[in-house]
Amino acid sequence: MSSPKMEVKCSVDCCNYWKNNCCNASSLEVNPMTGKNNPNTSDDTSCTTFKPSSK
Repeated sequence: MSSPKMEVKCSVDCCNYWKNNCCNASSLEVNPMTGKNNPNTSDDTSCTTFKPSSK
């Protein structure tokens, strides 16, 4: 079974995986922010795939 493919919009241009307002990582991991066991909004989550760019 193949993995789903989708466009992931991203405006964090200082991330190594950012290109033209999209995430180009081979996989994406999003987790709750520290101390937020039951996230209710996107503000309660964090993209842990983020890697600072080497610009």
